[in-house]
Amino acid sequence: MPTLNWIGKNKVVNHHQDVIFKVLEHKYNYKFGIENSELNNSGNKIIHGDNLEALKSILPEYEGKIKCIYIDPPYNTGNEKWVYNDNVNHPKIKKWLGDVVGKQGEDLTRHDKWLCMMYPRIKILHKLLRQDGAIFISIDDNEQASLKLMMDEIFGGNNFIANIIWRGGKRNAAKYISTSHEYMLFYVKKKAKIAENNINWKIIKSGIDDIYKKEKMLRKTFKDDYEKMTLELKKWYKELPQSNSAKDHKHYKYFDKTGIFCSDNISRVCGGKYSIKNPITGNIIKPPSRGWVWGNEDDFWKAYAKKIIIFSENDKLPILKRYLHNNELQILDTVFYKDRRAATKTLKNIFDKNIFEFPKDVSVISFFLQAISTPNSIILDSFAGSGTTAHAVLNLNKEDGGNRKFIMIEMEDYAETITAERVKRVINGYGTGKKAVAGTGGSFDYYELGKPIFKKDKNLNEEIGEQKIREYIYYTETKQHLTRSQDKKYKYLLDIFNNTGYYFYYEPKRLTNLDTDTLNIVAQKSEQYIIYADICKLDKSYMLEKNIIFKKIPRDIKRF
Repeated sequence: MPTLNWIGKNKVVNHHQDVIFKVLEHKYNYKFGIENSELNNSGNKIIHGDNLEALKSILPEYEGKIKCIYIDPPYNTGNEKWVYNDNVNHPKIKKWLGDVVGKQGEDLTRHDKWLCMMYPRIKILHKLLRQDGAIFISIDDNEQASLKLMMDEIFGGNNFIANIIWRGGKRNAAKYISTSHEYMLFYVKKKAKIAENNINWKIIKSGIDDIYKKEKMLRKTFKDDYEKMTLELKKWYKELPQSNSAKDHKHYKYFDKTGIFCSDNISRVCGGKYSIKNPITGNIIKPPSRGWVWGNEDDFWKAYAKKIIIFSENDKLPILKRYLHNNELQILDTVFYKDRRAATKTLKNIFDKNIFEFPKDVSVISFFLQAISTPNSIILDSFAGSGTTAHAVLNLNKEDGGNRKFIMIEMEDYAETITAERVKRVINGYGTGKKAVAGTGGSFDYYELGKPIFKKDKNLNEEIGEQKIREYIYYTETKQHLTRSQDKKYKYLLDIFNNTGYYFYYEPKRLTNLDTDTLNIVAQKSEQYIIYADICKLDKSYMLEKNIIFKKIPRDIKRF
């Protein structure tokens, strides 16, 4: 497989392991239109701070738990003024620290800097994803080719799904060719897991758009004359060139009152002649002339349970939700169009002025999140910008009653005045008159990136509080998030995991000594005990006999 090389690569490949672990400092929660200092624990987080450090800070709680990641990193166009300030301790890279990355003619290393900036972030994002998780990355031609190779290296080329093209309108100021598109690279953590878990999305050949447009036109032209519609549809199919992708959908040959294209293979697709009961009115509805799409009633109600079928209150024939608007059978095409100006208009309606350059479109992000996530997924955006991803999550939850959670990370100073403020307004409702949009409801907790867990002298930073230290140690030992509350009686027990008891024998104002007199700190019987303390006076043979492993504070606390 081709590999990508750049200045500084060998120094950043494992840089994510050297990043200082900092804790998150809770500032406030936002609920019912009110800020409160208490921790809300809604699961929704907005974090202000360097996204590399912030990503590391959420690892203990979220490693392997994020279902979907969307990021919109700097495109490195040469006109942006992003800052490379990662603390990579090497002369070749140190000279870049704090540098504003400028135009290509002024900064010939800007592409190397961009790759150095992105690599450790993608490494941590990979750790955060679930085995059946997916990541979408917006990018343009400046770094698309480099990003693709980097992603192949970190995620594996076999986990590449598609390079999606987003057409957003021509740029009239172009010097040579008007570039009307950008990209969304789409990878999964493990393709086999996606198939095994039957995730609610699938990618099929293009052509459904053509069929959908044709159906819309025929219904408008012929009203309820289904025979004429069918004749025109057959004629249209016959005249299509063999290369047209709609030819892949020949099973859509007939119309029916249900609003469903039907196949001529009645026994396979449209053979159900049973009557069904309208769950809204309780009245019996007879089958359409060609039968239901589902050959037996069990399959019909399974489809209804998945919200594929919509009933009305007037006992008309139920409607099959169209593929392009269907929660359960989303189609992701490799090319789609959405005018990029729509996102700017949405943001202007929220803030009543132009406040952010190049925001992403909330409907586009909603589409992709809906396609890959489930109603209980955790969704992450570590280049949060104006907060579009959080907006999309709130919209989806309102639409389908879901309980998706968002984590937004933004390093710029507008994290509160734009990112968090947008989310507040989306929760409460925004716009006036005809442009008014009802609130989604919801809440979130706002955090700042806090202090490191270790001081420069490598001792524990006790200012961060004992609970944060306990969570950190338990994660380094087990790769699990510590959820067990500290017990007053056995306050040194962290938890039991895989028949091993983990103990943090710690007192902030005195040294702790592990000996036969203090072994009563052990709360529960386990096959093995790992005990952190300042001093150990137990005999080695005794420890071996009792399966006790001593770890010295702070020397033996792992860095990750």
